[in-house]
Amino acid sequence: MGDMIKILIVEDNVGDFMLVEEYLKEVYELLEIDHCWRISEAINYLNNKIYDIVLLDLTLPDSNGQLSVQEIVEQSKSAPVIVLTGYADKNFAIETMHLGVQDYLIKDEVNATILLKSISYSIERNNIQQQVLKNEKRFRSIVENSTDGFALIGPDGSIRDLSPYGKAVIDFNPKDDSVLFRAELLHPRHRKMVVQSFLEILEHPGAMKRLEFKYKSSEDEYRWIESTLHNLLKDPSVEAVVLNYRDITARKLEEEERKNLINELLQSNADLKQFSYITTHNLRAPVTNLLSIVELLDLDKITDQQTKELFDAFKFSAFQLNDTLTDLMKILFIRQNKNIELKEVDFESVVNKSIQELSSQIAHADIMIHTDFSEAPSVLFDQNYLENIVINLLSNAIKFADANRTLEVNIVTKNENENTIFEFSDNGIGMDMARVKDRIFGLYQRFHDRSDSKGIGLYLVHTQVTALGAKISVESKVNEGTKFVITFKHSDSILDNY
Repeated sequence: MGDMIKILIVEDNVGDFMLVEEYLKEVYELLEIDHCWRISEAINYLNNKIYDIVLLDLTLPDSNGQLSVQEIVEQSKSAPVIVLTGYADKNFAIETMHLGVQDYLIKDEVNATILLKSISYSIERNNIQQQVLKNEKRFRSIVENSTDGFALIGPDGSIRDLSPYGKAVIDFNPKDDSVLFRAELLHPRHRKMVVQSFLEILEHPGAMKRLEFKYKSSEDEYRWIESTLHNLLKDPSVEAVVLNYRDITARKLEEEERKNLINELLQSNADLKQFSYITTHNLRAPVTNLLSIVELLDLDKITDQQTKELFDAFKFSAFQLNDTLTDLMKILFIRQNKNIELKEVDFESVVNKSIQELSSQIAHADIMIHTDFSEAPSVLFDQNYLENIVINLLSNAIKFADANRTLEVNIVTKNENENTIFEFSDNGIGMDMARVKDRIFGLYQRFHDRSDSKGIGLYLVHTQVTALGAKISVESKVNEGTKFVITFKHSDSILDNY
């Protein structure tokens, strides 16, 4: 049992209608037939109901011929129309195929089999046509609403079709259907390249080529166009070179601005390096001479008290200048030393060496140091950098210990996912992170009123940690302590990216 089929028969001859109805009942089990005598009635039916097929007699009381066909085809919506005609109207029935009719049947030749075949084929052809129309509308909608321009260009350079946005991109306003692509509007520097590329494309069916060029707009200024040429001349449904293009002027301007900015940054960086070199190297000799003079002067021979005070201030400034210069040289060394050979470094040996180097400070401090390197005993890093990092963290812990309790330092390493974690924590006086978090690793940033604090230790730690691809974070609370967490990539990851 098939689906219900709904048929409208427009026929003014009772005998012909009854015969057609009988044939339909022979071939369809589920059938719904509406019958009308005039075109006006048929239009009323079509406005209020959807049919699977319309059977139309060409000669009716209120209309006949081409007008009847046109009215019914327009009103039938998606329903296919089959014309029923006599021998006398056979030639005209054939012509109705151009008006949108799916088939025609000569009444004297109709039987149940022919009627079934014609209806089945008409419905199928109509479904295919409707799908094609739907696809064409969808494609046309995409083309008309795309932010890219589309054009079909003939082998002679004539523009056969152009999308609405495509016209806007190049300010195109053709006066006829075969306007040639205006090569003279191409920038003189790009004209030869574009024309030559088009000619090359013509010689290779199916070939594609991407181009960027400048094209003059109606405002008499050039725009950057990015385009793709695709030779589809041998495709029967296209028979043209498809040009897909877009306006990239804004992007080109941004690229140019970015390029200029990069050049400025490179030049500024070079100037800063030169300035840094002059600062650190050319000042080293004068500062060394000042220190030598300070050491050679005999204070006992100076009797004037004011002169002695001035000399003390001079001596303090000379040593302070020397310390600052030394700090800057350390920083420059880290910044410029990009080719450091990484090796497997043992955490325990580094920490023990750092403790030994700070032995005099540790001896005068009330301190307990706990370590645990069992889970991650080593890391791929630079040993000198790691020693400097531990020394700076340990000396800071001693410097900012809480005088009311024993200083406890915990140094632990562990593995976490693809990383090696180094944790350094103490129970010192801590910091107010809400106040200092944005400046914690800044140069010459001091967070406590200590005369021996220069504000460079954490800057050096951060610089050495990040120079080799590691990361550092800090947690701290006032009167509770501070914890630094350094995240090293595992050895394999470092070697892959270093």
